[in-house]
Amino acid sequence: MPSPAQLTEMLLECPDALDAYLPPYLMAELSVWNERIRTMVKLKRYGHVMRVAALSYAIAEANGLDADRAFTAGLLHDVARDLSCAELLRLAPPECPQDACHALAVHGRAGRALLTHWGYRDTEVLEAVEDHTTGPRVGNPLSKVVYIADVSEPGRGVNADIRNLAFQDLDAALEKAIFSKVEYLQGRGICVHPRTLAVYESLKFSSSFVGTLSF
Repeated sequence: MPSPAQLTEMLLECPDALDAYLPPYLMAELSVWNERIRTMVKLKRYGHVMRVAALSYAIAEANGLDADRAFTAGLLHDVARDLSCAELLRLAPPECPQDACHALAVHGRAGRALLTHWGYRDTEVLEAVEDHTTGPRVGNPLSKVVYIADVSEPGRGVNADIRNLAFQDLDAALEKAIFSKVEYLQGRGICVHPRTLAVYESLKFSSSFVGTLSF
């Protein structure tokens, strides 16, 4: 596996040249889904999708997780991102005011609904697709991986510190990503999505609890 720095350079230069380090069988198994994703998203977004997929694979492998399924979740995560607002809300009816006002907030849930309709059945991958917009649920490490990969893939040009940290400590990277997002929004008086706020409160409680332990 390339180092984080090598991976970053590789993904920026040619995001879909994944055969340089991904197992050939993985690309073969996912060829049908890959072609479907190509038809669903704009060309620029497809580059983002492939960077997230490859980064998810690398982060999962570095943390002893199922890298193949992480790649799959990354590949599928934005399947609904370029649908119309009306179609997004049809697939994923609003749960809260933020959803109703900003339809893109539901594109993770809409993606899960769409994939389920098409017959995709891996629950953990589907959860990772759903959670990547608002934050990972407890007990699904794939959701953590894809969330971090999505916010820190090198094409975004931000969060390199989170990306590099994820190769060493996945939970610390997640905490940094969620805390940064929530505190940024709150500092500007922007309402945080309830799902994201729930993840934030859970992480904040865990951090506070750990900080009170003595050994």
